[in-house]
Amino acid sequence: MDAHHASLGRRTLEEIRQKRAAERISKVSSGSDLTKASIPSDIPVIRKSESGNRLSEADVSGLVSQLKDLQQKNAELEDNNKILSLKLQGKEAEFETLQSRFNELEQNTVPSLRKALKDVAMEKDAAVVAREDLSAQLRMLKKRLKEAEEEQYRAEEDAASLRAELNSMQQQAMNSAFGGINSMGSSPDQVQALEKELARLKSELQQESLLRQQERRQLAEEQARVSSLTSEKQELEERLTSISQRGSEVVSEKASRKEFSVEDKEKLEKQLHDLAVAVERLESSRQKLLMEIDNQSSEIERLFEENSNLSSSYQEAMNTATRWENQVKDCLKQNEELRRVLDNLRTEQASLLSTNGSLMLHKGGAIETGSQANTTEILSLKGQLVQEQSRADSLSAEVLQLSARLQQATQAYNSLARIYKPVLRNIESSLIKMKQDGSVTVQ
Repeated sequence: MDAHHASLGRRTLEEIRQKRAAERISKVSSGSDLTKASIPSDIPVIRKSESGNRLSEADVSGLVSQLKDLQQKNAELEDNNKILSLKLQGKEAEFETLQSRFNELEQNTVPSLRKALKDVAMEKDAAVVAREDLSAQLRMLKKRLKEAEEEQYRAEEDAASLRAELNSMQQQAMNSAFGGINSMGSSPDQVQALEKELARLKSELQQESLLRQQERRQLAEEQARVSSLTSEKQELEERLTSISQRGSEVVSEKASRKEFSVEDKEKLEKQLHDLAVAVERLESSRQKLLMEIDNQSSEIERLFEENSNLSSSYQEAMNTATRWENQVKDCLKQNEELRRVLDNLRTEQASLLSTNGSLMLHKGGAIETGSQANTTEILSLKGQLVQEQSRADSLSAEVLQLSARLQQATQAYNSLARIYKPVLRNIESSLIKMKQDGSVTVQ
């Protein structure tokens, strides 16, 4: 019986040693996390009985209870090992997802950001080109206004010369009746020249009005282009805000990922720094472009207001001119009626003179033939005098009509001079200021 108990005790001791060796091997293979789970020190030590190598029944029962405790602890350790392995698998899966997300960002987001930056740069270049076109058009408009001022000055000089010539003609016509008749021998040519000059002046006025209409259309087109530039500016601002938001998102995502390598972090930080520098550069260029667009829009608005004032004053001048034309036409009609009445009276007077002369010839039959010839010559001269007087009256009426037209043209030119001189003076002062400041702002 004692031998049986001794063999049973030895067998249990060997099993305990084997289990402890297996536990040590499993601890070594499970990693650094499993090394923390140490075997508790509350396992009871096997106590031998006083009889030496023999074991009593109490020792055997104690060994059995210790064996059960060890089995329970082993099961608990296995459960802990399973939990830790599950946690490790979860961490590995999370790391893989983060790695895939990082690769996706590198493959998709960064190229899209670079493409967006390139698009913004191209749009900025297009806006700069459009701004240069606008400045060139403004310079052309100023040049045309200067040419119009020079043409106006030339027209004023021509009108002054014509006015002086008309005054001299009127003075020559009013000196004496016969002197007026003799001086009118060359008046039709002068009248034709005056009519040609007036036609030329009218054509120049029409050309000036066409130029003003073209300038209005160009101003409207420039305003449309400015509005399109403002819309493009808003789009650029929106794209810049979206780029900055994307950059902040990328920065936050990179800050949340702590398991990336140092090289990847440095590379991404460098890319973000480059993006931030590019965004700041684009922002500064955008601000400059906005300032230039605001300046040009204010200049265009000022020119548009001046042009509207010019058109209103021109319309008023045209209304006054039409009123004067109507009055002159009425006066000319009255003059024609009076001239017709005067011609009738003169013809009646000539007929009366001829009848009186014939009666005198019949009564004084003994009058000599020389006196008859003198009377007939006097009568013919009186008839010619009546005709020449009627012709002189018609020519004087034409001269008055031409002088009225010339006065109308001079009034139109004076009104245009009053309107355009301050505008051209402002343009000249602005050009001088631009020359003093240096080169033109559009470069």
